[in-house]
Amino acid sequence: MHLLSVLKRVLHRTLLLLTLTATLSAALLLNTNGVRSQPPRPRHLGYGISVGPHLPSRPDLLRQMGLDWVKVYDTAQIADYPGFHILYRIELNGYPDDIEAWERGLYDLAAELRVRGVDAVEIGNEPNLALEWGNQTPDARLYTDALRRAYQVFKQVAPEIVVVSGGLAPTITTPDRSAITDLDFAQQMLNYGAGQYFDAFGYHPYGFNQPPEADPRRHELVFRRTERMYQLLWDNGVRDRQVWITEFGWVRDPAEEGVDCRNGGEFNDFVWMATSKELQAAYTARAIRFADTNWPWAGPMFLWNLNWNLYDPSYEPICSHLRWFAVLNGNGSPLPVFYAVQNVEKRPPREYAPTVGAVIESLTQTAEAGCAGALRLGSFTVLNTGYPGDLEVAVEPVNGPGRPVVWTSTDEAESGTEVEVFVDATGIEPGLHMIAVNLRTVGQALTSSYVVRGWLLLHYPTSPECVARAGE
Repeated sequence: MHLLSVLKRVLHRTLLLLTLTATLSAALLLNTNGVRSQPPRPRHLGYGISVGPHLPSRPDLLRQMGLDWVKVYDTAQIADYPGFHILYRIELNGYPDDIEAWERGLYDLAAELRVRGVDAVEIGNEPNLALEWGNQTPDARLYTDALRRAYQVFKQVAPEIVVVSGGLAPTITTPDRSAITDLDFAQQMLNYGAGQYFDAFGYHPYGFNQPPEADPRRHELVFRRTERMYQLLWDNGVRDRQVWITEFGWVRDPAEEGVDCRNGGEFNDFVWMATSKELQAAYTARAIRFADTNWPWAGPMFLWNLNWNLYDPSYEPICSHLRWFAVLNGNGSPLPVFYAVQNVEKRPPREYAPTVGAVIESLTQTAEAGCAGALRLGSFTVLNTGYPGDLEVAVEPVNGPGRPVVWTSTDEAESGTEVEVFVDATGIEPGLHMIAVNLRTVGQALTSSYVVRGWLLLHYPTSPECVARAGE
């Protein structure tokens, strides 16, 4: 009888361990980026487009497309888009000759943009390309210095304005280094401390000649290269910032309209990626849906562009690639991509605000019933997984009858706070016990919440001392 009793206990412990392993494996599958999450919930992106300066403003067209964001390049454009969220691009054509004067000028600009109600600023554009870096070799150290200065000015003058790093161009390093691979450039930026100086990371995942779903592990230059960039940020410890898609799109083939741009000139480097207008439309709509479904870490995304096709050829040559990304034809009529964007289901949030999440370092322990008392279960780190901003979180351990007593090292946190979790299993029956801690945002119009889960496995006592205590 004694042998049978021991065998039953061993079998029971084995089943409990198998259950624990299966449960933990399922939990880890919820998010491959390491953020333990609740069952999937609908994603809410911001939906925007770039509009050309010094052209007639058309907020009506943006409304028809169902957009809620607009990217502008001139302060005069801001007032033309009431009711829209505004991303304003700050020009940075290379490292300024007089960086101190450039920095001083940002104080007045920040004050003006704050008064005008601008939501976000992007510091420069594609600094990993010589074309956008004053026709000089791109320099991540110098760009990071300019970003740092801009960030510090805006946080002094207009702290509520989101600072987005200049969207990097997806590219491969060229022999003359006029283009630097975006992943390498981003890593260099982070090495120089850029992770401290942006609220959101700007990126330009153009689709080139591939559909939006193309696997970034098989193709270098694709829309989903964004996933590789996000992973790079994550691996460098930047885990509480969104990636903002400040430009994306597919270029249309001018030959469809009888325009020959295949014999050199500005379009020469874009011939290989040109698509039909129908394919441009389909890919764009699918890209929005893909990001909405699969990228919980993505922020607003801005299609490039509305109306560069309307510039006079004396200003923007007819074979300028900028024209052939536009969603309007040369006569101002909508192209198929306009209607494709219009028909995409959009679910912008009622409030753009931080969202609470967490990264679990380790929240599993085993203990012997009878001898199990107070012990440290593990820890987790609170993170903002949503829109940039200050995150205030209430930390609330879940307790109830028949469960191990749970407490935490703090009852309030912000993004980046490490929270230790402790349990006391005195008098608790053997079994697999889920440990839960509720996280809830405070100070927001709409509350977000998140449940951190851990596990305590109490196995049947085997040592004489624990057997005796369990029987008391």
